[in-house]
Amino acid sequence: MTMVDIREYRKLHMFKPVDERTQEHFSAWEDVKKNPALADEIQLQPKEDDADFIRDNTKVPWVEIKSKVFFPAPSIKAEAQQLLRTECFTSHRADNSGGWMSLCVYGMSSVHTNSTHDYQLPEFAERDLSDWTDIAKFCPITKDWLENNGLYDRYTRVRFVVVLPGGWISPHADVDSKVGLGATNVSLNNPDGCGLVMEEYGKMPFEDGNIFKINTGYEHAVYNNSGMPRFHMILDGDVSDYQRNEIDKNYAKMFDV
Repeated sequence: MTMVDIREYRKLHMFKPVDERTQEHFSAWEDVKKNPALADEIQLQPKEDDADFIRDNTKVPWVEIKSKVFFPAPSIKAEAQQLLRTECFTSHRADNSGGWMSLCVYGMSSVHTNSTHDYQLPEFAERDLSDWTDIAKFCPITKDWLENNGLYDRYTRVRFVVVLPGGWISPHADVDSKVGLGATNVSLNNPDGCGLVMEEYGKMPFEDGNIFKINTGYEHAVYNNSGMPRFHMILDGDVSDYQRNEIDKNYAKMFDV
């Protein structure tokens, strides 16, 4: 990517330089290479009477899963990139980030990218009000994959998230507990020099086109020290039996070392 391209993206959203807390977090944890399976003292086993037992009780920081159908990451990234160029994205949690932007494909609206309490709405509002947003018609490949990937019976919120060149997200935990896996993080691309770093476990093994369930109870931060935007998607909703099986299967593989 040329410098002209970088300037094109920077015009979309002028942001402050990476803060000291993010730099300190990366200095402390980026080079750590701890086996994530060590988070559980013993390997959990599936329970017939609780299909979500591993998902709800593991302390591992992440589990990689696969889509049920082919995942056209480059094509979906191209749709997201066009939406960014045409200024559809909105700044996300700007008080604790720089160059982090988001856009809902499925949700209460395309710009309601945060949780309901950020808008002083009751928790059930997202489930009651969410649907395909006006943005969905501009990303048909994305919508088709979301409808057929087998990971969710129903969505509550699906977002494109981009971290611009030089962008960052300060260290934070999204929940108070380190028990259980949260939303699904889908990598459309992950440029060299860009990383999501978790306390205790280091840099997540993101590559272009892989998909992870993430334990967001661990403090984590992002810094895009590259010349390209980093596009991911975050999926929330009612998980499918297929996703449950993917979690259980790939969780078990983490212990086969």
